[in-house]
Amino acid sequence: MEYKIGNSRRVKSRGNTYLLNCPHCSKLVEFGVFSNYKRELVPRLPLIDCNTVYFLVCPNCASVFTVDENVGDDFKSGNREDISEKDLKELKEFK
Repeated sequence: MEYKIGNSRRVKSRGNTYLLNCPHCSKLVEFGVFSNYKRELVPRLPLIDCNTVYFLVCPNCASVFTVDENVGDDFKSGNREDISEKDLKELKEFK
């Protein structure tokens, strides 16, 4: 199964969360947070999707989740407590 993790092949580690319960395995873990590189060569146009996709990986069961871009941006700015269990969403399957 493949997942769409953004419009870039380049992925960067953004650090780890505080301890959160994994929705899949129910273990208390620090999720690894990753994102694609946001590339904007031209100003945002409605036809071009230039969003940064943040995704979190459970170190226990390897489940993959995502969070909204604004939550991920806050996390990237150093606010580790901004990601909570209620922010975790399933990644959509790539089609």
